[in-house]
Amino acid sequence: MKSQLLDNVLEWVVPDREHCRKAAADFAAQHPGKTPEELAKKAIGSAQGWAAAAGGATGAAANPLIMVPAALADMAAVLRIEGVMAGTVAALLDPDSLDDPRKFQADVVTIIFPGAVSQALRQVGVRWGQQITQELIRRYFTEGLMKSVTGLASKYLFVHVTEKALVTKTVPLIGAGIGAGWNYLELKAVGNRAVRYFQQKGIGPRQKSGKSGRVKSVASRVVRGRKGDKGKRLP
Repeated sequence: MKSQLLDNVLEWVVPDREHCRKAAADFAAQHPGKTPEELAKKAIGSAQGWAAAAGGATGAAANPLIMVPAALADMAAVLRIEGVMAGTVAALLDPDSLDDPRKFQADVVTIIFPGAVSQALRQVGVRWGQQITQELIRRYFTEGLMKSVTGLASKYLFVHVTEKALVTKTVPLIGAGIGAGWNYLELKAVGNRAVRYFQQKGIGPRQKSGKSGRVKSVASRVVRGRKGDKGKRLP
């Protein structure tokens, strides 16, 4: 799982375009009269529910021998969900963006890994911190840039999965709730980025949900508290 995920980030994250078009059509059929923006919110909400379920299921695994594989499985599931969500939002807000598979690939990766994309853009002269837009990606998109983004994203994933394994997989039951909440808020942040991106608005390289940061902070305190309890003797 680790090798497949880290070595084939693009293949793992970028969804099938026809699947995204069908998902968008299904949301439109289920919610007649809704605007594309309202349908995009429905798609994001649905993705949040799937991601929370994945986080809750894998978060319940607290055995040290399986917590890293569980975190990898969770991250793999979330990346798949994020990719499909981003593609569905694209199909709803900017249908033409799905016509070119290479440009669509660049769009999805930019939404999911804005920090890696921003760092790669620095190598071609784009200043750090500049808002990332679809126009900017179209201007600088090359095969070499995508290879650089893939390498940077793989490094991020390795660090991310280690952090998440320690925070959400080391406390029985509580880890399930933290994992579900973490994923739910992470999907919201990625979904909001997707909406802004396909509305031709800029996204920052480090845009994150404040609530997501609070979930991580609470989780870290829970883990530290458990470690401290181990050193106390029962009366």
